[in-house]
Amino acid sequence: MKSRALRLLGARRAAAAVVAISATLLGCPKNTAPTEAGAAAVLVPLAPDAAPPARAPEIDDLWARAGDEDAGAADDLARLARREGVAGLIERGAHPALRRTAARALGFTDGFYAFSWLGEVAASDVDADAFAALDSAVQLAAQPRRATDPEDAIELRAGCEKLVGIARDAKAPKKRRVLAIRALRMLSDKGCAKEIPADLDAR
Repeated sequence: MKSRALRLLGARRAAAAVVAISATLLGCPKNTAPTEAGAAAVLVPLAPDAAPPARAPEIDDLWARAGDEDAGAADDLARLARREGVAGLIERGAHPALRRTAARALGFTDGFYAFSWLGEVAASDVDADAFAALDSAVQLAAQPRRATDPEDAIELRAGCEKLVGIARDAKAPKKRRVLAIRALRMLSDKGCAKEIPADLDAR
């Protein structure tokens, strides 16, 4: 248990550093980046013409296979998730061309550290990215409950707030609302939302 906690803490510090560096390079306000380990990861997008964070050729190939939505299988996404981890997926998910793949792969990670980032993507303007993020949020919500690092509560709460906003937005696309409500209902044991809209059938 101690070694797992140390690994999670290391991942949080890495993700926080990634977001802080991205915010500095892009000239984003300082309050958009986590200030300490465990702070909820936020989406700091890269410009479309910016180069994605570098990877070795074999890792780029893994991203390409996982990103092929016609031929890409769950196994490819799971392998990518294991190789990159939450921090690596969020780092590359800042690039628009890789965001959907990152969002889909995050559904194969453990715990709720990815939940706040998925919530932000779920509320974005790009439907395909939002649906991928919501699908992964549902996937994480369905994972077997286990002893969770208390710091995951920060990311879980931030993600839930985003999902509640989507669920309550009558102007949001129906599919987004259905998926958000589904995830919230599955997380009722976590106190994710006190009142879940009942105007849509999210079964």
